[in-house]
Amino acid sequence: MRASSTTPTSTDAASLAEPPGIPVLARELAQAPLLAELPLDALTDLAANARRRRFAPGDIVFHEGAAGDALHVIRRGLLAVVRPSRDPGLILNRMGPGEAFGEIAVLTESARLASVVTVEPSETLEVTKADFDRVLAANPRATRRMLGALARSLTLAKEEVTRHNSRLEATVRERTADLRESQLEVVRRLSHAAESRDDHTGVHTSRMSRMCAELGRAAGLPEAQIELLLHAASMHDIGKIAIPDRVLLKQGPLEPDEWELMKSHTIVGAEMLAGSSSPVVQMGEVIARAHHEKWDGTGYPLGLKGEEIPLVARICAVCDVYDALVSDRPYKAAWPIDQALGELRRLAGRHLDPRLVALFVERRPDLRAGD
Repeated sequence: MRASSTTPTSTDAASLAEPPGIPVLARELAQAPLLAELPLDALTDLAANARRRRFAPGDIVFHEGAAGDALHVIRRGLLAVVRPSRDPGLILNRMGPGEAFGEIAVLTESARLASVVTVEPSETLEVTKADFDRVLAANPRATRRMLGALARSLTLAKEEVTRHNSRLEATVRERTADLRESQLEVVRRLSHAAESRDDHTGVHTSRMSRMCAELGRAAGLPEAQIELLLHAASMHDIGKIAIPDRVLLKQGPLEPDEWELMKSHTIVGAEMLAGSSSPVVQMGEVIARAHHEKWDGTGYPLGLKGEEIPLVARICAVCDVYDALVSDRPYKAAWPIDQALGELRRLAGRHLDPRLVALFVERRPDLRAGD
């Protein structure tokens, strides 16, 4: 965008052949709702002193924050109102022939609230503040009518802003929902990538995620956090996508070097999810990294202890252990539920958060979560 010159140039009235007569300009000024309150002699006075201004596309008529030293009435063309300080790409309003702008800053002796930029070749009549003030002083009755018209105009503008804000809020909600669904789709695809490596993992991940949400609710998490946990828990083993099949699908116990490789899935998963702006993925990173930490500090990868372990990771640890116990795995048969609950009690205060184990046994989120 280009700033328009403030001194007479080839775009000003002096260079234009056959300028329109004063009566024509007076009638054009009268098209502006605010100036229409003035009598004909006052409009003729303003027209006689008004300067015709021509602008090329992209010219800046005036800048946001500039002094209100003139008002403009559009003769032809299209102009846009923008606020570069807030959102340079957002057009607040478009104006065409017969519309006036800049009058509020002139009347209130305040700085411009926005910038005005030409969209296409345009021409305006520029009325200086000095001429406008002089005409208003000579026409007090018309001035009162003008101020009344301005008040009505501002009321209508306020109502339009309210309607616009409502539409904007609805659009933001819709786009936020679309973005959130896109993020969740990424989560589902990432989780599916890990699940496809192992026949049991898909059912485990889905069931374990629902149990985590139920246990989180029992633990007093806010509903917003519970919703995040429902989706983030599915990423707890996402790092297993990097574990070779010979280790991930091995029948029987792992060798020490294989076990070290298996443990690396926590770091790999966290690194895969790191740096996201999505709250779901951010929680997924925390869970992926810390869901194998143990209450007594003997877990991995960081050896965190007690409440050093993030709460959502402790919740996932309880549900992960329980679901592993009651599920068939390549290296073991499924345990009976009573035996699995007994094992949770045995691990409480050692590997698992004792309060969460007590809540799990009491509330049975496995039953609430369904199959």
